[in-house]
Amino acid sequence: MLTQELLKEFTEYDPDTGIFRWRKLSGYKGFVGKTIGSVHSEGYLEAMIARHRCFLHRAAWLYMTGEMPRYIDHINGDRTDNRWQNLRNASAQQNKANAKVNKNNKSGTKGVHLDHRNLWVAFICVNRKSIYLGSFTNKDEAHAAYVEAANKHFGEFARAE
Repeated sequence: MLTQELLKEFTEYDPDTGIFRWRKLSGYKGFVGKTIGSVHSEGYLEAMIARHRCFLHRAAWLYMTGEMPRYIDHINGDRTDNRWQNLRNASAQQNKANAKVNKNNKSGTKGVHLDHRNLWVAFICVNRKSIYLGSFTNKDEAHAAYVEAANKHFGEFARAE
């Protein structure tokens, strides 16, 4: 498991920019000072550090706090923005609440879909339970119901778009 000590031995992290750079890389002196990380298929930056593959947002948290979190939320939703001010420890539910609209979402609106009766239906998932928020003739009304419920259940982690 990657430790804060190992991480700081091999890298340096700039909390203002969110960028990791190599401090030391055995056998590869030319890499010292170079930026670390490549974009993973899920959109996060990742790297192999001291024989440990890790996402750099989690490494930033480890670097700054000494703790390896299970979930880290990017406040602005940009998975490559690892500035310290953009990261916060979160539960799985909070992290999901702050997720952007899924690219496969046909309505274009989080928590809303068109049903077989041509009504806009709003749902929200809280603690792994789906909560019905109502059926509406107007997509904006369904979206408003979702936004209200998201703010109630998720507070600062609520993302409606």
